Amino acid sequence: MSEFEKRLGLVREEIARLQLDGYIIPRTDEFLGEYVPACAERLAWLTGFDGSAGIAAVLPDRAVVMSDGRYTLQLEQQVNRALYEAGDMYEAPLSDWLRDHAEEGARIGYDPMLFTPPQIESLSKAPVELVAVEGNLIDAVWNDRPAPPLEAVEMFPDEMAGKTAGEKRTEISASLEKEGLDAFVLTAPESVSWLLNVRGADVPHIPVVLSYAIIYAGGRIDWFVDPGKQGADVLPFFPQEVFCHDISKLSDNLLNLKDKVVGLDYKRSSVWFRQVLTTAGAQVKDIEDPCIEPRACKNEAERAAITETHIRDGVALVRFLKWVDEQGPKKKLTELDIVAKREECSRLDPLYREASFDTIAGWADNGAVVHYRVTKETNKPIKPPGLLLVDSGGQYCGGGVAGTTDVTRTVAIGEPTDDMRENFTRVLKGHIGVATARFPEGTTGGHIDALARKPLWDVGRDYDHGTGHGVGCYLSVHEEAAGISKRAGMPFKAGMLISNEPGYYKAGEYGIRIESLVFVVEDGLREDTDKKMLAFETVTMAPIDRNLIDPVLLSASETKWLNAYHRTVYETLAPRLESDVAAWLEQACTPL
Repeated sequence: MSEFEKRLGLVREEIARLQLDGYIIPRTDEFLGEYVPACAERLAWLTGFDGSAGIAAVLPDRAVVMSDGRYTLQLEQQVNRALYEAGDMYEAPLSDWLRDHAEEGARIGYDPMLFTPPQIESLSKAPVELVAVEGNLIDAVWNDRPAPPLEAVEMFPDEMAGKTAGEKRTEISASLEKEGLDAFVLTAPESVSWLLNVRGADVPHIPVVLSYAIIYAGGRIDWFVDPGKQGADVLPFFPQEVFCHDISKLSDNLLNLKDKVVGLDYKRSSVWFRQVLTTAGAQVKDIEDPCIEPRACKNEAERAAITETHIRDGVALVRFLKWVDEQGPKKKLTELDIVAKREECSRLDPLYREASFDTIAGWADNGAVVHYRVTKETNKPIKPPGLLLVDSGGQYCGGGVAGTTDVTRTVAIGEPTDDMRENFTRVLKGHIGVATARFPEGTTGGHIDALARKPLWDVGRDYDHGTGHGVGCYLSVHEEAAGISKRAGMPFKAGMLISNEPGYYKAGEYGIRIESLVFVVEDGLREDTDKKMLAFETVTMAPIDRNLIDPVLLSASETKWLNAYHRTVYETLAPRLESDVAAWLEQACTPL
């Protein structure tokens, strides 16, 4: 019996003990974050699937694991299909699977700390009884579960934040008064960390403090955090209006909001908060987290810090790409070597803290797995010719520099085929289409997304992921902001930092993605109104592989953009590079 079969058996025993007919396990933690501490990797522990989005359901006689289009191949590789079915949670949601496979009226348990109200409403479409279970069923049978993180809090300097925590409190509390709220419960650690100008190391890759906060209309804040994270060097920075509480006292403080008008972001908070506040007698209003927009719209200090961060990351990337270009064709490298070298080049910068996510290094057919993570079992040797897709990023902080990077470059090792060149060039055309877009204020990512896809649509091709997402300032690499996708609905605003990353994936052969980060900037006014026009300004500094470009497919304006971008990359980075690396970069940036 395999380890995963044993674990599934333990879960079914616990389901029976609790007199349930099933149990749902999402891939998230109590803070609903994309990245979770080791103690919250419940879905991976149970099923083996470690993608950043997913959900499982266990019934007495069958079970399923679901994710989205990014992880179709990864599900096939990681999950034992003798134990679990696999599915796409958007194409055929879990409520449909429960409708088809659970008995009508079956009691299906869930942890109310791990689901938002809209998620519960969606699951309620199945003809089953959803039962909120206190305590997590997986935790009850996970005997060697890691301890929760207890990393120290550090202050994020005001000069890099661009505003003091006091100024932010004043701004947010004023927005509560406009909404007629007495208080707002902040459940996103990114918002709490941004608001208080603090950072931490509780989860991999994202420097947040796992904590909650209540901000009141008058500006006072109750901050709920494990007291073991607060050091003597941190507490003096908090004014009298910020009160620190043990996170175990959260429920008691929520109950004190009786008869208050309380804001709660239903899409970003667990259903547990609504249940507790409603029970307390509070009037709960579903309102978007008031920190989302100001956090997404970087101020002048943040933009300067982010720009310098990308220059530093560009230096690391160029050293890395030169190494790949020279060593890839002749050395017996593997994907793990690629990941290690990217980290080695980054660590040459003293302000580099850690990777902003696990580096994706996909050679050949592994590159077609959109969010591929190399392991010892999947590690491929680099055997030219072929394509290498490397998606990587870093967290930088110190000395007036603070930022989060995310960049993908696909390079040919050996001679690429005409098919590779055509698809790469079409992806590049889409990338340029986004980079050069000019649009009126109020435009959403659903409008821009088509610009990235059209060159592929023209020949009947596409890709199954969004074209862009928000990025934080020394925070989350996937930040709430105006994204670029079919479903994106938040309007773009000046100061937002967004990724531009179209791709193409040929299953069993190769993957292509070109990703740079862009600032949303003001670009004049509409001629017919006084409405602002916006545009994108590329901040990532890294060459795009000229060996993969078919110049015939590029228009004159696209060629002009690429040559101008490469000129900027060279002029910006060359003064910071060793002479041999600068010479390589000059060649890589030669105009088409």
